[in-house]
Amino acid sequence: MAQLTTARRRSRDRGYNLLGMLFALGLTFGAILYGIPAAASGNPLFFLPGAINQEPVQVIVYHEGQQLAYFPGDAEYEQLVDSVYEVIGDQNGFISLGWSASRFSQARNEGSAVEMIYDEPVRLPLNRVDIADVYRLFVPLDVFGTGNPEVIFRGGDSYWGDPIRVPSLDPVRAVVDEIVSTQ
Repeated sequence: MAQLTTARRRSRDRGYNLLGMLFALGLTFGAILYGIPAAASGNPLFFLPGAINQEPVQVIVYHEGQQLAYFPGDAEYEQLVDSVYEVIGDQNGFISLGWSASRFSQARNEGSAVEMIYDEPVRLPLNRVDIADVYRLFVPLDVFGTGNPEVIFRGGDSYWGDPIRVPSLDPVRAVVDEIVSTQ
């Protein structure tokens, strides 16, 4: 009988060790899942929806050769900034895609696009990593022959890095269509 009690005690001890090990592994795994994105973004609350605190000094709408510029205080400016920030808030990663200078020129002169220009670097709080030192955002809406997924280019003097992939540019398209129809 004493041997049976000792055997039960040993099996229980192994169970606690197994549970302790699983707990430690789970805690380590959770710390890694939290720690890497938090360190990469520099934001310990990276999982909360972020807001872009800076506003552009100028928003330019390109539509079929027209160039319309809006500045802080313009009603159209607020609508455009809000719609682009809404779209960025729904981003779902990056995509390996690049445009040549002629493609950007085509978007500005023949298609429809929005460009936001900042006077200081902007930090874009994204889901996985924050992007810093962005001075420009370029949102191509309708460019002939692209057939590309919906993206937002980012950069300084030139556009660099993989563009931000977004599920839809419809909020920006709706605002641009409304603005262009009243011009």
